[in-house]
Amino acid sequence: MPLLIRHSRGVSPTEAGQRLYVRALEILELVERTRSEVALSGRGERETIVLGLTNGTTALIGTQLIRDADAALPNIQLSLVEEMSSVLVDALDRGEVDIALAYDAPEKPGLLRIPLIEEEVVFVHAATDKDDPRPIAFSSVLAMPLVLPNERDVIRVRLQALANQLALPLRIGYEVSSIGMLKRLVADGASASVMPYASVLDYVEAGRLSCRRIVDPTPKRTLYLVRSTRRGRFVQEDEFVDFLQSGVHRFIRILGDLAVTLPVMDTPFSKVMARLTSDSDT
Repeated sequence: MPLLIRHSRGVSPTEAGQRLYVRALEILELVERTRSEVALSGRGERETIVLGLTNGTTALIGTQLIRDADAALPNIQLSLVEEMSSVLVDALDRGEVDIALAYDAPEKPGLLRIPLIEEEVVFVHAATDKDDPRPIAFSSVLAMPLVLPNERDVIRVRLQALANQLALPLRIGYEVSSIGMLKRLVADGASASVMPYASVLDYVEAGRLSCRRIVDPTPKRTLYLVRSTRRGRFVQEDEFVDFLQSGVHRFIRILGDLAVTLPVMDTPFSKVMARLTSDSDT
């Protein structure tokens, strides 16, 4: 039975080859899961899951997730990795992160994506006694030089796309990939920025930064639950993702009006992942 078709661009699987590939993944996943179950039951060890979070989600729910996991999932050792969304997606590909909450994760082979919320980002500037609480027009934001992360950053990409639609330039005053340094530059009055509310909440509560919502248009990003389909399932993966869902609900409550919940949040994550995995296999 031919499994591959050779052509000028390389090789492609036949229908039989694709079916064999999908089934092979199922077999390898079952072997890995069996190995993990036997090893854990024999040694009484905890299963380690590496969760990737962005700076904002770590700031708002990271500590609570670690504490709650210890009580709710005694057989799981939760390890957190904090990085930019693009870095987290690359880490999933390399097997360095098991599951991630990442923004605007791209559709690509080997990744399972579940869209959770749409989140507004806000205009951020140094706090003064004459702060204007009203929303600011996007064109007014573009009229000033901004301090922003590098070109791979999700917000930078989204701002550039909206600016292109309006045929307006995106002015970069400073390019800084460190969230801490970015906040300090803005708080010192050196520049303004567009950032997630979660990333600047500590400076806002300390009276060092102020935020304004952005309109006409409103820059938004989508938070995804992402996992690699190339690795086997964890023994307690269903329990873990449902536990993670409670953390996302907490995150949504903190964001308030800045977050719009997508329909998937009404269904247990474990059921959604099982359905999507089954659909991708067929």
